[in-house]
Amino acid sequence: MTRQPRTLAALLGLLLLLGACSTFQASTEAAPDAQLASAGASLDQPLLDDDSGATTAPADAEPSLLARLLLAEGERLETEGHCRDALQHYEPAARQPGPTQGQALAAVYRCQWQLQQPKAAQATFGRFIAHELAQGRLPLKLLFQPGESRYLADPRVSGPYGMWLRQLAGPLLGSKTCLSLIGHAGASALEQKATDLPLRRAQAVQRQLETLAPALAGRLSSEAATPDEPLVGSASDDWRDALDRRVDFKLRPC
Repeated sequence: MTRQPRTLAALLGLLLLLGACSTFQASTEAAPDAQLASAGASLDQPLLDDDSGATTAPADAEPSLLARLLLAEGERLETEGHCRDALQHYEPAARQPGPTQGQALAAVYRCQWQLQQPKAAQATFGRFIAHELAQGRLPLKLLFQPGESRYLADPRVSGPYGMWLRQLAGPLLGSKTCLSLIGHAGASALEQKATDLPLRRAQAVQRQLETLAPALAGRLSSEAATPDEPLVGSASDDWRDALDRRVDFKLRPC
């Protein structure tokens, strides 16, 4: 029997971080807890908020040693199944401006969702969206059932998709940005049987966004990825190649 991921981080983390972490490479050894706690106590920058007036640092800014240490320790704790403890490291990391901030905000959201803190998770996801839009990117991935244009049936993964799109619709509407929705298919025979499946997946997301914010209708487009290059390519039609059955988001000028 195929074993499934032990925690949601195996999928949920990738859904948010494949883009947000592209500029960050962890290059630090774990530091003692006392050192991290002492450094974290000195932080007083506000978490990025729509009303805070805070500005986002350039994406190519050098990440601070403190942020790298906090993220490394948070990731260790989360991997071991201690999300509540991991938040004590992720949250101060999310207050550090720079290229690690998107990664830290996504990590805070991920743990809040796993700890069943929906209100906090929704607020953090809104901050994540604002941060990523300011950086000119949108590293979200929505996953689908094999051979269908219906979201992955596992509510632990697809459960927050409605909230994700609601949180995206408002800021996108208030921006001057347009959005391309790019559908993908897996490598299995079932996935390749219907050539229009990637496009139908993208169109399904577009319809949902336009229902949430009808004024977006002229600023959204759907397309199929060509040529389609699976991220995994196992053709197993299960959780292992779930990332191949996805819709990506690509910002573009209007």
